[in-house]
Parts: sequence; structure tokens; C-alpha cells
Amino acid sequence: MPTKNNKAIDAIFSGLIPDWRMPKGYTVLKYGMLLAIFLYILSYALLPFTDGDPAYYTILGRGMLRDHLLPYHYAFDHKPFGIDLFYGLWDLLTPFYRGKFTLLALILSGVFVCLCRTFGSFSRRTAFVLLIVGGSMFNILSGNSELILLTGEALCLTLMFKGVEQNRQSLFFIAGFVAAFIVNVNYLAALCLLAPAALLLLSPGWFCIARCCLAVVGGIIGLIVLFMPYFVAGHGDLQTYFFMQRDFLHHYSGSLQERLLCLFWTAVYVLLISPVLIAWCRRFSLSDWTEENRKNLLLPLWFCSSLPATMLSGHPFSHYFLLCFAPAVIMWTILLRQGVAFSRHAFVPFFILAMFYIAHNTVKNFHSFFYNNLIDYTEIRKEIGEKKVLNIRAYQTLFYMSDLRPFDIYLFHDHLDILYGQLAWQHYMQDLAQNPPYLAMPYDGCARHEVEAPVCQWIQTHYRLIYAINVRPSKPHKLSFSLYKLVTPGQE
Repeated sequence: MPTKNNKAIDAIFSGLIPDWRMPKGYTVLKYGMLLAIFLYILSYALLPFTDGDPAYYTILGRGMLRDHLLPYHYAFDHKPFGIDLFYGLWDLLTPFYRGKFTLLALILSGVFVCLCRTFGSFSRRTAFVLLIVGGSMFNILSGNSELILLTGEALCLTLMFKGVEQNRQSLFFIAGFVAAFIVNVNYLAALCLLAPAALLLLSPGWFCIARCCLAVVGGIIGLIVLFMPYFVAGHGDLQTYFFMQRDFLHHYSGSLQERLLCLFWTAVYVLLISPVLIAWCRRFSLSDWTEENRKNLLLPLWFCSSLPATMLSGHPFSHYFLLCFAPAVIMWTILLRQGVAFSRHAFVPFFILAMFYIAHNTVKNFHSFFYNNLIDYTEIRKEIGEKKVLNIRAYQTLFYMSDLRPFDIYLFHDHLDILYGQLAWQHYMQDLAQNPPYLAMPYDGCARHEVEAPVCQWIQTHYRLIYAINVRPSKPHKLSFSLYKLVTPGQE
């Protein structure tokens, strides 16, 4: 008989494999998996960050909330400033480093799963485990912005669906207000919400002009609240904000090779979860638009609407596909609750790849834990204090860990290269002519030709090395860096 244990891993085994019988050694297998998952989560929890993006968003958030500077006056990023505001608030709420973003990822994953109960009945525990385990392929525990998008999208769709079910018009206004913030976390949210929101707002029987107007008004008021500081400041700052994004994104899109690679990996991920999509289509007819079946169209439309969003930038970053994977997990667990039987080997490739990434990420994280412990970020902070530091291609997390002030708004390690290409060194020379008190660059960057000769010559003449760390001598590592101080008269 299938196991009656209601724990998540037992439920996954018994639900995914027809006529599941506990084999000999199943207990060892189960606890071995639990140990692997525990070490996987622990390896993230021990680190201050596992992805440089959330750390960078936090830097920008600090500039907004602590130094009261408008977005891009402190440091630049091509994403809208709602994401920086969110991470800045999270930084204020969690005044510690280790595990900060992993805790955020676990909380957001839990909230996402709970919100999605609106769309069907399923085991929250099973959905959470599948999201965290399967999400290892998409670096879910790094706490990147996709989880904020997903949770916000789930909240918007939940509010609108409850508004339809309960005929409460005010929920559409709140949904529009929330959507204004989510879109300003990442503009891709508008694309992800397009199809499911259209279903809820425009379907025959659900369509109501008042609901549409309230959602639009809520969105407009949300945008006004978000951009109020710009309206107060004036001086063309809002136009500059959008111009800088447009100018950078013009140079940011991926090359043809990257786009083809992005398309390939997206196809692989879709194939891995295709048993869910196929089973859903068989269970619930997508051609049936009756009000009774319309609820079952919401999740697949959410999945399909998110699919182009994962490929729009043209960069093959795996964490983008989390936007599609999360709705698929909810469909998966709803099907399990309804007793849908999948073929015995349907998810073998999925779980093989997931366990590979769990092992790979765990080992990688413990290496990063060792590397991070070699760097004395506190001593660097004591040396530099509130003085500004020019970053010349050093990994931006140095500024996060030591809480350093950037000299140039283009702080991310490769932003100037994206924006100016081979002429990036000229921008660095313009910065150096202003004599920034400190500067950071990759470890031994001049000898390894990561920094151009004119820039190196200037540094050798006007600066002295005060700190250098190579965390992995066998091979250059992104955490390795050199720190220089401006030589003042009398110190030569």
C-alpha cells in the first residue's frame, strides 16, 4: 500500500509514483534526502550572500533610506527602484549578515504557497518542499528579486480572484495599488500578470467596467505614491531616471549566442516539468471557458504569460525561470491532491537534475563560506569610514559587506563595460582625475590585464596598496580584490 505518512517527502514519493510501495532501505533514502536538504539550506544560511544581485540592491536601498538620496544619485542599476526600496527595508529589519537573504527566500516562498491556496486545494508542505528542492536549479535560496515578483503577483491575482468570488470591488483597487509596486520591482511583472489579469478582468460574466477602472485607479495612485519624492524634488530628476534606464538597457540585451543559449535552457526546463503541464491540460480542458472551469485556467495562463518574461533580456540566467516554475509547482501539488497519477519515470530527469544542483550549490556555498571568512571586512570599514571608494571592476559585494560609499554611481562590477564597451577605461580616467580617496579593483588586476594600462599607470603614480586578498590562489576568484589609498603630499 502507498505510505500513509503525511510528511512532505512521503507525500511526494507516493503522489508522483503510481502504486508506490516503500522499498527496503526507504527510511535510509528518506533521511539521506532530508540530510542533503538540511545541508543545502544550511550552506545558504551560513553565508551573507550567495548572489551579488540582492547585495547590490541592498546597497542602493541603503542610499535611499539611510542617506535620503533619490535613486541613481547614490548608485545605478537598470532595474526600477522598487526593488532597492524593498531590499533596503529588509536590511533595516534584519541587522545581521549571515543568512539574511536565505531567510527572506524562505519567508517569501512560504507566503507565496499560502497565497496560492486561493487557486486550488493542495498540501502547502508538499508545495513548499517542491519549490525549495526543485528551485535549487534556479538558485531560489539566494533571495533574488524573482521571489518578490512571484509573491507580489500571487497577491495581486489573489485579491482580484477574491474580488470576483465575493463581489468586492475594493479588492480590485488594492490589487492595482500592489501591482504598481510590483511592476516597479521589475517591469517584467507587467508581462507576467498580463494573461491571468486579463482573464479575471475581461472574461464574460466577470467583466465589469467598475472593476477595471478601480484597478487602473489603484495602479495610478500607487505610482504617484512611489514617485512622489521625484515630484517634490523636480529639476528633471524623473526624466533622468527613465533616460538612464533606457540608455543602459539599449546596451544590455544579450548577444545572439546568449539568446540561443537562453532559448535552449528554457526549452530544457519546460521539458522537465512538461508532465505537469500535460496532466493539467488533460484534467482541465483549456478550451472550456465556462465560469465553473475558468479558475483552472488561471495558473496555466500565469505560466504562459511568464514564459516570454524569462527570455526577454536574452541572458541565460537560470533564476529567471523561477517565474514559470513557481506556478507550475502549484499546478503540480493541486494535481497530487486530486489523485492524478503520473507515469513512474515522469519526473526522474527533474529530480536527478535537482539533486545535482543541491549537491553542487552546497559544495559551492561551503567554499564561499571559507573564502568570505578570509576577508576582514570590519578592518576595511575602520580604515575607510565614510570616505568614498571608486570601484574599478571589483565585485560589488565588498561595498555591501564593509558598508562603503561609492565614488561613482556605476558601482556594479561590469556596468561601465556594458555601457561604454572598450571605452570604459576613459570613464575611469575621468573619475581618477577627481582624486577619489580610495579605490578597489580585482586582485592583481593590472598584472592579469583586467584593468587597462593607462588606468594602472595612474594608480601606480598616485595611489598605494593598503589591502589585498586572494581568497583562492589556484585560480582568480570574484571575491579577491586590491584596495588602494590616494597618496597625499608628504606620503610619497
